[in-house]
Amino acid sequence: MEKENVENEAPFGVVYEDFRVIWVAEQLQDGKWTARYCWHPGTSEAAGKALQEAVLNGKSRRLLGQFDTEAETVEAIKQAVLLEAKWSPSRT
Repeated sequence: MEKENVENEAPFGVVYEDFRVIWVAEQLQDGKWTARYCWHPGTSEAAGKALQEAVLNGKSRRLLGQFDTEAETVEAIKQAVLLEAKWSPSRT
């Protein structure tokens, strides 16, 4: 990818509350859903770059549990991020 294309891209991740979050949801053969996700505190472009670096360095996590729908999976990711942020002050 050319440098100018990278610079013109939107910030990495989706803003949720005060975080940038990225996830990949996957439907399993039994029809249940699961996901991997990664988050970083902040909503700025710098937070997006830090999130991208974390993903590239393998810092994503497996969402615990399996869910009936993709929407339930995404909601579980959001709740996991809020809980992790509350109990992991070193990340903020």
